Amino acid sequence: MFNATNAFLIQTMLFFANNTSYNETEVLTAKPDVKTNTLYQLQKGEDIGVRCYPDFGCYSINFPWTDKSRPVSHFPDSPEKIKPKFCLYTRKNRKNCQQLIHSDPQSLYMSNLVATNWVYFIVHGFLEGGDRPWMQRLTSELLIRSDANVIVIDWGNGSSPPYTQAVANIRLVGKVTAMLIKSMSLHVGIKPEFCHIIGHSLGAQMGGYVGNELKLEHNLTLGRITGLDPAMPHFRNTAPIVRLDPTDAIFVDVIHSDTTPFVQGGLGMKEPVGHLDFYPNGGEDQPGCNESIIKYIHLEKGSFYKGVKKMLGCDHLRSHEYFIESINTRCNFLAVECDTWENFVQGNCFSCQSNQPNGTVCAHIGLTSVQSVHTSLLQDWQKTERTHVKLFTITGSGHPYCRALYRVTTVISNSTASIEHGGEIGIFSIQVLGVDGRTEAINIYREQHFKPGSIHKQVIAGSSVGYITSAVIHWKHRTTFNFLTWRLKPATLYLKYVHIDSLEEGQTIYLHPVEEIIISGNAVKLQSPTRA
Repeated sequence: MFNATNAFLIQTMLFFANNTSYNETEVLTAKPDVKTNTLYQLQKGEDIGVRCYPDFGCYSINFPWTDKSRPVSHFPDSPEKIKPKFCLYTRKNRKNCQQLIHSDPQSLYMSNLVATNWVYFIVHGFLEGGDRPWMQRLTSELLIRSDANVIVIDWGNGSSPPYTQAVANIRLVGKVTAMLIKSMSLHVGIKPEFCHIIGHSLGAQMGGYVGNELKLEHNLTLGRITGLDPAMPHFRNTAPIVRLDPTDAIFVDVIHSDTTPFVQGGLGMKEPVGHLDFYPNGGEDQPGCNESIIKYIHLEKGSFYKGVKKMLGCDHLRSHEYFIESINTRCNFLAVECDTWENFVQGNCFSCQSNQPNGTVCAHIGLTSVQSVHTSLLQDWQKTERTHVKLFTITGSGHPYCRALYRVTTVISNSTASIEHGGEIGIFSIQVLGVDGRTEAINIYREQHFKPGSIHKQVIAGSSVGYITSAVIHWKHRTTFNFLTWRLKPATLYLKYVHIDSLEEGQTIYLHPVEEIIISGNAVKLQSPTRA
């Protein structure tokens, strides 16, 4: 979560990151060595033209690469300056990089590439390089799961400020990556359909360029792109060719974790851009990301720079943490299709018909999300152009992030005694018990007046308990300085029953208290006379 100070800090950082050394004359004059285009020039009708690099294609910075959504656009830096590096890791070389070069078939022949194994490409974002710890952990988890080819793309020479230049550079990195996939297909027999690009921030947008390049220039189809909080600045409201979109691969899934408006510090896209778009915790403020700067510095072993960076980017970085956890977890990490976060939390979307065309989709966040959608159904989606399916879930504030989802419906009694009592103000918490354990006590509903006969519904997340057997509910009336909250004797409320739906188990259970009346501060055991 960003407060006003955090938002100001990150906007200041990005201002300097976007600041260039070009003076006004250089920017507004179409010289032979020009490398920047602006919306102002576009509106004047000036044609900046294209820049070509031998063997690496030509790049336009006219429309749609420059428009009102990205009023400044650059040519990519030269291949010699960016020098993207492709490091292959397999179970035979988990730690030692085998560098692959698209123009050198010998580098492919002499490597540990296995044509029949999946190929994962991991791509970093702005201000990063290929040595980031999260990329190393992701590589390790993928190799633990399967005997795969994992290729880490290091474009750190092109990811430095200004941000607008890094935005331009991913076009060339995408081109080179597509050329490498083409070369691997030609010389080693790798199938592009078995290639999966996992990109964070600008790396996610770069994945789109790879897929588009393979399709248009090589007549090949990329298998999958996973966008981990795709970068929003200079990509929001742009043409599909400029950003990641569902046509870039057979399957595109996206995890949105930092969709707060940019002026408030958000860095990720809010708009759905994949086949499945996941919005954990609504896609904005991630649990555990509102800690003090002191705690972040402590977590980074006293490093002020790393602590500040982690605090400012916590929501944005959480997307790759969710994905990494998903690879080898036994937790289902389920998300549910819904139109809005508010409707999801209110329990209005809590069913799964993923095996039916146009049915409500439930899918696993992360690596196995594609397995949640049956192959034939995915083909139906492509035929009917069903894309941008928005799914929501709730995570924990720390590892493990995966939680089981429960919908809790509480019915306040409308008995004569309850009506005469007139209801009461308070707050509920519940603990769900099952054959595999129990959840922690979880707050449900906001503090409010619970009227006789009223029904309250909310989705909560807790540890997985397996088949639900019972629950413990706790209701508390709080006394404040407002005299209307004062009571001469313990506050009471009349509870009729609670029913709980478990998404993981596909179970609904009705639970009743022994007596309707519950006293503020007391825990009440709820039992099921029958199980649904």
